[in-house]
Amino acid sequence: MKKVFFALILGLAGVNSAQGDDGKERYVEECLSVIGRPTVVVTSSYGKLKYNFDKDGAYLRRETERKYQESGQQMPQDLVPVGLTKVRDGFDFNMTVGHIEISHGYSCLYPQEINAHLGYYVPTIYILKDLQKGTCLYEVALRHEKTHMQIYIEALDYFLPEFKKAAVGQFDRIGVRVVGPGESADDAARELNEAYLNDMKEKVEHWRREVEQEQMKFDTPQNYILESKLCEGKDKPASE
Repeated sequence: MKKVFFALILGLAGVNSAQGDDGKERYVEECLSVIGRPTVVVTSSYGKLKYNFDKDGAYLRRETERKYQESGQQMPQDLVPVGLTKVRDGFDFNMTVGHIEISHGYSCLYPQEINAHLGYYVPTIYILKDLQKGTCLYEVALRHEKTHMQIYIEALDYFLPEFKKAAVGQFDRIGVRVVGPGESADDAARELNEAYLNDMKEKVEHWRREVEQEQMKFDTPQNYILESKLCEGKDKPASE
C-alpha cells in the first residue's frame, strides 16, 4: 500500500529582482537563486521472516497459480506446490512543499523535504502442512523457499542505491513550480507533489517487475524436475 502524505508550508520571503515580465522562466530562475536543495531522507526495511506450516495443497496451488498469472505466465499443469514465499513490499513517499513569494505577485512552490521508504513487510514462507519435518522433500521445499527469500533481499539491496540516487536527483529533473497572480498555489503544489511521486512510482514499478522476473527464473519446470530428482527413493510424495 502506498501512503502519500502531502504538506503545504506557507513561508513568505521578500526577494528583490529586476523590473519587467519576460515569462515564468525568469521567475523560476529567481526562485532557484533563493531556495536550497531539498533535504532527502531514504529508508528501507526487510521485515521479520515468518514461517507457516498450516496451509494445505489447495491453498498453495491457488496462490502459486495466482503468482504465475501475475507474472503473465501459466503454471505447469503437473506442478504440485509444496512451498510458497509471499512478500509484500511497501513504498511510502512524503514530500513537504514550501511556498515563497517572488517578484511582481508571482509565487514559487518547491520541495523542502523528501522522505522515501521502500521495504518488505510480512515476509512469509509457507510449507505444505502434510510434509513431515526432516524428510528430503521437506528440506528441499524449505531450501527452495529460502532461496526465493534471498532473491527478494538481494534485489532490494541492489536497488536501494539507485532508489536513493533517483530521490536525490528528482530536484534536478522536476524542479519547482511558479504561479502568477490569480493562479492557484494549492493546485500548483498538488501538481508538483504528484510529479515527484509519479517519478518515484515509475522507478519502483520497474523494479518490482524485474524482481518477479528473477523469481520466475528460479521457478522453471526444469528446476522443479531437478529438485524432485533429489528425493527419488528417499521419501514418498506428499499428498494434497
